[in-house]
Amino acid sequence: MKKVLLFSVITVIVTMGYTLSAQQTQVQNPGVEEWEDAGTVIDEPVDWSSLKTSDNETVNTVIPQVWDQSTDAHTGNYSIKLYNVATMAEIVATGSITNGRFHTEFDPSAGYVYTDTIDERWHTVCTDRPDSIAVWVKYTPVGMDTAQFKALLHTGWGTLPIKPENQDNEIGFAQINVAGTVDTWTRFVMPFTYYSDENPEYILFIATSGAGLAPVEGSSVLYDDIELIYGSSAINELSANDGMIYVDDNQTLVLDNLPQNYLQDATLELFSLTGANIWSSHVFSNRMQISNTVNSGLYIIKIAGKGGNFSQKLFIK
Repeated sequence: MKKVLLFSVITVIVTMGYTLSAQQTQVQNPGVEEWEDAGTVIDEPVDWSSLKTSDNETVNTVIPQVWDQSTDAHTGNYSIKLYNVATMAEIVATGSITNGRFHTEFDPSAGYVYTDTIDERWHTVCTDRPDSIAVWVKYTPVGMDTAQFKALLHTGWGTLPIKPENQDNEIGFAQINVAGTVDTWTRFVMPFTYYSDENPEYILFIATSGAGLAPVEGSSVLYDDIELIYGSSAINELSANDGMIYVDDNQTLVLDNLPQNYLQDATLELFSLTGANIWSSHVFSNRMQISNTVNSGLYIIKIAGKGGNFSQKLFIK
C-alpha cells in the first residue's frame, strides 16, 4: 500500500553504475527495502500493493497470499518474491504486485490494475519520458510459464491490460518477459515504445510470476532494483569490436556472443527511436541480411526467444 506517492526530484543519482541527470524521476522504493503493515496477511513493500489490498473487499478475504519478503536480494537486504498459487476454486492466482491498485473479481479475466488519479495512495506521478526500464530477476518457472514486468506511461486513467476506453491515454509501454530458469541474479532491460509525443502524467507497473491468464501453479520469481533509465545509457550502443549485435560492411546483421537459448524460437524487431516498428523477422541464423527497406540511422533492436529478451541500440550505416 502507498504511504506518500510523489516521485522524488533528484539532483544526481548513481544507480547500478548509471548516472542520472538532474530532474529525472525514478521508481520509489526500487529495491523493495522498505515494508509496511498494510493490514494484510503479510507486510507489503512501501509504494507497492498486492491483491490483498484490491478495491474488492470480498475477494480480498478469500484470495491467497502470493508474495513474500525475501532475504535473497540482488542488493540491500530484501527482494520481493512472487509465486503462483492454486485456489479452492481450481483457479491459479498469479503472484503479482503493482504500484497502482488491483481491481479484482471472482472471474480472473475481469481483473486489472489501474492508476487511481484521485487517491495518492494508488498513483505514481511521472512526467518524464524514460528510454527504458530495467529490473534484476531470478526465476524458477514450472513448465513453459513466463514471468512478466510491464510498465505503462500514460495520461489520465490508465489500466493494465489497457482498455478501449483509455487506449488514447497511452504514451509509452515496455514489457519484459522472462522465460526459462534464471538461477542467478540477471538484469533485464527493455526500451519503451512510445505512441505519442506528449509527456505522460503517471507510470503504472505490474510484476508477475506467471503469464497473463495462464499461469502455472508453483512458478516463482524474485524482483529487485527496478530502474528507469534515461539518455545514452538506456541500452548499450555496441560496435563490432564490442560483440553482441552489430551490422558489418555487407549490411549483414550479426548476432554475436548472445546465449544460444536467446535465439531459439526467437523473433527480431527493429524500432525507430520514436517507437515505430521498422522491420521484423524470425531469427533463423546468427547472421541475417537486413531488409533493403531499412535506411541508415540509429535504431532499437529487440530479440525475444526462449531464453528471454535482449535489447540494444544499433547503428546502421
